[in-house]
Amino acid sequence: MTGSGDHRLDLHVLGPVGFTVGDESLEVGRRMERTLAVRLALACGRAVPDEAIARDLWGDEELEPERVAERLRVLTHRLRRALGEHSSAVRREGGGYALDAGMPDADALDEAMTRSAGLRRTGEPKRALAVITEALARWRGPALADLREVPFAALEAAKFDELQRELRVQRVELELDLGIDVTAEIERLVMDYPLDERLTGLAVIALYRAGRQADALERIQRLRSRLADELGVDPSVATTELELQVLRQDPTLQAHETPRPSRLPDLNWLIPRDNFVGRDEDVHALVDELDRPGLVSIVGGPGAGKTVLAREVAIAVRRGNRPIAWCDLAPLSTGAAVAPALAAALGVDPGVGDPLPECADRLTGALLVLDNAEHLVDSVAELVRSLQWKAERLSILVTSQRPLRLRAEYTHQLDALDPEAAAELFRLRCRSEELLPGDLRVAEICAAVDHLPLGIELAAGLVRTLTLDQLAARIHQRTRLLVAGNRDSGARHSSLRAAIDWSHTLLDPPARTVLNRLAVFAGGCTLDAAEQVAGGNGIEVADIPVLLADLHERSLLTVSVGEGGRRYQLLESIRDYALDRLGRDEDAVRRVHARWCADLAGRTERYGGADHADLDRELRLEEANLRAAIEFALDDDPPLVLQIVTPTWWYWWSHGSIDTARDWLRRALAAADPEPTLERASSIRVAASLTRNSGQLREGRVLGEQALQMFRDLGDERGHGASLVGLAITSVAVRDYEQALKEASEAAEIFRSLDNQRLLGTAENVVASALRGLGRTEEAGELFEAVCELWRSQNDLRGLAGTLCNLALVHHQLKDYAGARADALQALRIYRDINLTEGMIDAIDLIGGVELAEGNPAVALRLLTVGRLERIRIGAPQIIPDELDAREGAEAEARRQLGSAATAVVADARAVPLSVIAAELAFAT
Repeated sequence: MTGSGDHRLDLHVLGPVGFTVGDESLEVGRRMERTLAVRLALACGRAVPDEAIARDLWGDEELEPERVAERLRVLTHRLRRALGEHSSAVRREGGGYALDAGMPDADALDEAMTRSAGLRRTGEPKRALAVITEALARWRGPALADLREVPFAALEAAKFDELQRELRVQRVELELDLGIDVTAEIERLVMDYPLDERLTGLAVIALYRAGRQADALERIQRLRSRLADELGVDPSVATTELELQVLRQDPTLQAHETPRPSRLPDLNWLIPRDNFVGRDEDVHALVDELDRPGLVSIVGGPGAGKTVLAREVAIAVRRGNRPIAWCDLAPLSTGAAVAPALAAALGVDPGVGDPLPECADRLTGALLVLDNAEHLVDSVAELVRSLQWKAERLSILVTSQRPLRLRAEYTHQLDALDPEAAAELFRLRCRSEELLPGDLRVAEICAAVDHLPLGIELAAGLVRTLTLDQLAARIHQRTRLLVAGNRDSGARHSSLRAAIDWSHTLLDPPARTVLNRLAVFAGGCTLDAAEQVAGGNGIEVADIPVLLADLHERSLLTVSVGEGGRRYQLLESIRDYALDRLGRDEDAVRRVHARWCADLAGRTERYGGADHADLDRELRLEEANLRAAIEFALDDDPPLVLQIVTPTWWYWWSHGSIDTARDWLRRALAAADPEPTLERASSIRVAASLTRNSGQLREGRVLGEQALQMFRDLGDERGHGASLVGLAITSVAVRDYEQALKEASEAAEIFRSLDNQRLLGTAENVVASALRGLGRTEEAGELFEAVCELWRSQNDLRGLAGTLCNLALVHHQLKDYAGARADALQALRIYRDINLTEGMIDAIDLIGGVELAEGNPAVALRLLTVGRLERIRIGAPQIIPDELDAREGAEAEARRQLGSAATAVVADARAVPLSVIAAELAFAT
């Protein structure tokens, strides 16, 4: 209720802002009050923090928190007074304000976009055209016309302008396909947006269909000239292909657009489940709802069968030849991981740039299932909003214990099975011909678990070891115990807790122990990992595969097959339960798990070789386990943290967690015994490297000198030399090339005496970098060439690629641009093969410099912009001075040559992932 009556407060924004309650119009005269109302209404009933309101209403004006609070109190008082008897729509909540109001004209646009897209997909263009025409008629003028001087309102208005433009374009597309003369409207649109290739393409098709082939070709030539003059770019591939179609009078120009082939991964595991029971009506209802673009959420409690139902719905949708994508959110612990997880599920590189545009493109026309979203609803809601805006004809199916609370969300509540369906499911899962319909014992068992599918499956799994009478007696006692309140089931449904507890109690002791121990894994595990962590202390390792099979058969364990092979994982509720059952043994099992992670880390220390991509993939699959082990060991066993993080430092650096890894090392070093050891010295040296490579050169030098002194005191020549190399790199970074030459040369002598070719290559690479910094360029080039041969002899791909980048800069400085390009491209291909992000950035920067030198400033600026943004994302700035000077100088010169056209180039580059650029260059001849 917003005041008297049952009508809600509505804001109308497609024109000057208007306020209504039912048929009554309200006058809100002051602009700031209208602005505040719009800002709150956009939050869909959620509270907006004071600081966010202040920032959007008053911009960069510096205000004390007390002053902000006072101004907002005055402003909300005025808004309430203007709303009169509907003032209760404005409410104070937490540290902000909320407005209970709708935006019906904006909501109608969302609905129109969804409906029209669905009608187009189902071959009903006339109805789609009517929907879009009706939507366009809702505009009363420019959206938020009276608030456009307010910065945040101007941004929102721009979104509505873009939506209006999109609707106009879609109307033209539909009218064109329906044979309606759209010449005048297309010409108006092209005049408004002369560089829009999509509009020009529609104009070309209209001219061609009117028999004006020459005019159609002239229109493309006019666009080509304008793009070259104003932006310095060529038409897109789509425009070029359209020109060829016109020239060859391609008959498809007279046909409707054919759907694009799917670029989504095959879901071979998505097969119908045997004896799917009790949810046929749910499947039919959901398939009907998902026949058009939109958002549907299956909402229900734990064990209700949300995921199983979603699988059956996806299978039914796929039978209609519609692409399907599936993303399981259960392993994720933070909202920040949602977008990368989706990217990974779609085969898009999640570690490079913003993956959502590419995800949206791949999802065009598809059904996306986001499974297990209840613990990340805010982040999932944000992802859904973004995808719905970016992707065409996309339907999204979410499974969650609670809805996302989005306006366009259709919620399908999933309750327990009806008694008859529950009994049938139990009988089928038991696979017993002796059980007849109407058996009272079956009804009793199903009722004891509230007719929830998970509880029924767990119960049926025990029939092979218990008689039906024994099972019925035990389940009844267990349920009565829980209802009596003697056990706290927390947030879990008590009947589900009862099913898990009872099933756990009746497991054989070895299976029970293995189940509990598996709970320490985050994100699942391989068979080898299960054997090492769950085996021992009374459990024979040779028995683990059989026990895992038993747990899987009892629905207590899931098995999946992916890029890392077969993985075993507990359902979330069962994992929580099993952790509780570990009790006092939990710390001991977690120590075993952490030691397993340390062993894994130790195997990856020699990175950069031919198996680098395999090492990277293995760590990526086990990242959740590594993080869980590190967080546990920080409090329990700090030296174990050093054993995990020190060998894997390169992985955290490559995947944008350089600050996190440095913090882990700092905390562990501070908590561990300060007694000098080789392990501690190595960890300090790695901390120095991470600190230096994050741009903190002074602190990096201090840590590097600590490591050097500790290795000296311990008499470890290898560590001594490695520390000197790190210090030499820091000296290069601060332009002290003489000191760098001294330190790196000393390190080279140490490694030469140790006959350690790999570390000798590292040291001489830094020697050559110091020579290059001193202006001894040709001498540096000769040494870099020799180091490349050394890397080749060692089959060290990372070392070779790094030295090739150094050699490319030498060639560039000597104005041998062909040599610079060849070396940089070779390095890029290696880095791409071994999935080393910072290396790809270095190579792309170098190629950008070559493009500028060869007279291609737009190409150069595009490459340099992508590289710069990726450095920011992974937190690894460029620290080598002549490399930094070359990169920044090239970007500045490219911007100077392009002038105002540079803005468009940079804007385009922001939307291009590093992986796309790397692939373009790597496959170029």
